[in-house]
Amino acid sequence: MDVVAHGPESELPQTPDADEWWQDSAFLVFNDRDAGIGGVFRIGHEPNHAGGIAALWFGLVTHDGIRLRRNTTNALGKGDRLPDGFGALGGRYRITHDGQRLRYRVDDEHCRADLTVEDFYPRTDFFPKSSGSLVDEFASSHFECSGAITGTIELDDRTYQVNGLCHRDRSWGLRRWDTLLNHRWIPGTIGPELSFGSIAWHAVDGSIRQLGYLVRDGEITYADDVDIVVHMEVDGTSYRGAVATWTFPDAEPFVLHCVPYDAMVFEHHNVGDVDAICEIEVDGKPGFCDLAVSTNPRLGSGPITAAVRAVTTDGLSHQPPISGRADAKLPIFHLGFWG
Repeated sequence: MDVVAHGPESELPQTPDADEWWQDSAFLVFNDRDAGIGGVFRIGHEPNHAGGIAALWFGLVTHDGIRLRRNTTNALGKGDRLPDGFGALGGRYRITHDGQRLRYRVDDEHCRADLTVEDFYPRTDFFPKSSGSLVDEFASSHFECSGAITGTIELDDRTYQVNGLCHRDRSWGLRRWDTLLNHRWIPGTIGPELSFGSIAWHAVDGSIRQLGYLVRDGEITYADDVDIVVHMEVDGTSYRGAVATWTFPDAEPFVLHCVPYDAMVFEHHNVGDVDAICEIEVDGKPGFCDLAVSTNPRLGSGPITAAVRAVTTDGLSHQPPISGRADAKLPIFHLGFWG
């Protein structure tokens, strides 16, 4: 399989075409187990839709039950159009690149953050061009990386010194949100020695694509097959966890048991996405993954009204800390290291 790598120029805003559904976006998911905080940060610019919009997905969850969510769309203004990256809400949320490192900044009512990311491996497009609707109508230009994240987050009168793990992606080009029915996406890492990703994609044309890879010490291995089974809640939106299996022709399967400690719901156009932060271990080495799921087989467009295991409301909120929840003693799964 041909691997497409991207240079540093791909971190910057790209030149749009005239299609209404052309978009340019950056996404980050992270977790610091020791600090007890994780989250999601996505900014997407759609310059030709509704006069130009900036879509923001931002969420923080903590072991102590503090939650913050911003799921907004604003007119794409001068403060959002940055020469070195992407802004939202007048530039209060920023994702920028200085030629060497990525910086993620927030200056909002309940949160201030300044985070820096360093990648573990080169920017890589893991989606083969034969992936059908996934590439043709949703992620034609795309790359992903896992890495290390450091910095400071001020949230609800607390300060978190972050030194954790993360996964990020960049996408630009045509994005027809109405072509996605269901998806499951599980990217994650335990450090430079092992990162992974898998996706199951169900498009409106009825096609299903299931892809996966491992990056071990910088070397990419593609899976022959990927199987993702999600344990859904009664709300049909949130979930208790998942089991994912990567199958290889000449190696033992890589099996991942994902148990979230909290999750966030994000809605945009007709898609309702749930990102759940999961803490994992591989041969005793701690890591994390994002269990991202959308479930909409009939292409509905109504709002999500309930999510048992995810935050659906904007702003600051609280739930019991992990130690006080009924499911606090869910097991940590020890996984065999793929080799």
